Amino acid sequence: MSAKSKTDAGSKKKKAADAEPAAASEPAAASEDAAAEAAEEAPERATDDDAPSPPSPAPNGETAYRGSKPGGRAQGKRATIWQRATYRWTAVTVVMAALLILYTYHPYYRNQQFTPFKTVFPPAFVVWLCFGLFYIKATLEKFSEQRYTMRDGPLHLVMLAKAWQEKRFWRVAKNRRVRTTLLAIIVKGFFTPLMTGFFVGHLNSISRAWLNHKHLPSMDFKVPNGASIFTSLEMWWSHVGVRLGDLIPSGHDLAGLVQPWTWTQADVSWGLGLSYDLIFAVDCGWALFGYASESRWLGNKTRSVEPTAFGWAVCLACYPPFNNVLGTYLPLENGPQHIQSEVTHLYLRGAVVFLFAIYAAATVSFGFKFSNLTNRGIVSRGPYRFVRHPAYLCKCTAWWLEHIPTMTITKAFFLTLLCGVYALRAWTEERHLGMDPEYRAYKKKTPWVIFPGVY
Repeated sequence: MSAKSKTDAGSKKKKAADAEPAAASEPAAASEDAAAEAAEEAPERATDDDAPSPPSPAPNGETAYRGSKPGGRAQGKRATIWQRATYRWTAVTVVMAALLILYTYHPYYRNQQFTPFKTVFPPAFVVWLCFGLFYIKATLEKFSEQRYTMRDGPLHLVMLAKAWQEKRFWRVAKNRRVRTTLLAIIVKGFFTPLMTGFFVGHLNSISRAWLNHKHLPSMDFKVPNGASIFTSLEMWWSHVGVRLGDLIPSGHDLAGLVQPWTWTQADVSWGLGLSYDLIFAVDCGWALFGYASESRWLGNKTRSVEPTAFGWAVCLACYPPFNNVLGTYLPLENGPQHIQSEVTHLYLRGAVVFLFAIYAAATVSFGFKFSNLTNRGIVSRGPYRFVRHPAYLCKCTAWWLEHIPTMTITKAFFLTLLCGVYALRAWTEERHLGMDPEYRAYKKKTPWVIFPGVY
């Protein structure tokens, strides 16, 4: 992940243009078209909260949001806040319904790893249907200034629907802010199910390791495909819920954890495995929240999305199902065992776990703003104080340490190429984020890309 922002730098700027919020009325009586028009005409801003520049007049008064024919502006009574909220709620509902159909019927999402997500997404959709309208109304009341309207994703969707009716869809879709909204939906739609599966998988590994340590049978639980939320909850309780007490450490368990002089090599090996899964449970859980949420209330709205196909390609190549291609062409087959000492193996594993702990700390440093392929604000805390891409540095270094015991010349070659993919990710992210003045200032403060003091 590249470095992104802890807070929006322009959040305290107040300009005269913000004094009169744009009163919106989408397709019915669109006076909010003025704000949308400004979003198209104004140059791309570094921060969410910068007030827009006054729009430049277009030929015949036509823009990507407003045609030249009568009716492009409000012709009478302005839409109420409930009408404005309803337009946005409907647009978001249509997108969520389309994603629900995709996740239900696409063959790729029939894989068992997506079952946890497919179990929780329909109830989440129902919650949105029940409460989403009230949430949007409250958001409109709280964040009514024009600078917020310009990056209003649901409004962009409404504008696209209107443009479709007026046969101007592709023209509106090419607008930078509208394109950012569409690409952000793709990012969320791809990564949210994936991270849910990763997160649940690590939780299962944690419970399995802990119960095995206590000499108790595991409680692995897999939701059957197609099961309803009520069936899944019933099965979960019968398999897992009734045994939750087994996961609570006893006094003897706690005493053993704080007495390292009693640990055997087997205990250390078990502890490293458990720590590994704990670290990645935190990493994937934190990333999942970042992908699944985007709100003015959380301050994690998307500023921009990776604009190039190459940037998308090198990122997605590192995740299922596309990483199967990397695994095919860059196989890391084990060679003969070069290190026989069990103690040396444990030291190497300890170093790997430590590096992955820094990797997870980099994810947590984003706060609520974590997301691949997007700029949701520049972060300069945590590991990002020292280098601009600490996650890639730690992950690649950990891989080398993991493979040292069975390293061959062929494996070293392919592992170098694999780490080169992450170097390309860093390069594309530098190019993308370099368009943000705040990131350029961060580069001056933190000059090292990957290796402190070297590069």
